[in-house]
Amino acid sequence: MTCQARSSYVSSEIKWGYRFMPVLTLEDGFYEVDYNSFHEIYETNTPACSAKELADMAARARLPLTWSLASKLSQQGLAESEQEGQDSKAGPESQDKAAERNGEIANLESESKV
Repeated sequence: MTCQARSSYVSSEIKWGYRFMPVLTLEDGFYEVDYNSFHEIYETNTPACSAKELADMAARARLPLTWSLASKLSQQGLAESEQEGQDSKAGPESQDKAAERNGEIANLESESKV
């Protein structure tokens, strides 16, 4: 048996975050409909906004973080490349300091052998 019902609702009849009480039960191999609870509803845990609005808010929250992270990385890359450029323009004294900084572990090892 097929049943098709059509209806229209006014805004006061639409309940966001509610469900209908179950009315069908299986007893002795037959389904029984409880018409006394046919119009009863109960509240459920439902977000205050639609799934699309929730996804849009999450996307907006991620975008500034992504932009700021990318800009920080590019700024850090620029600062490192500028520093390398200044080191190569400077005299051998600054290059010796850089080599000394890189060779600190070797200096510590040679000191421990003494």
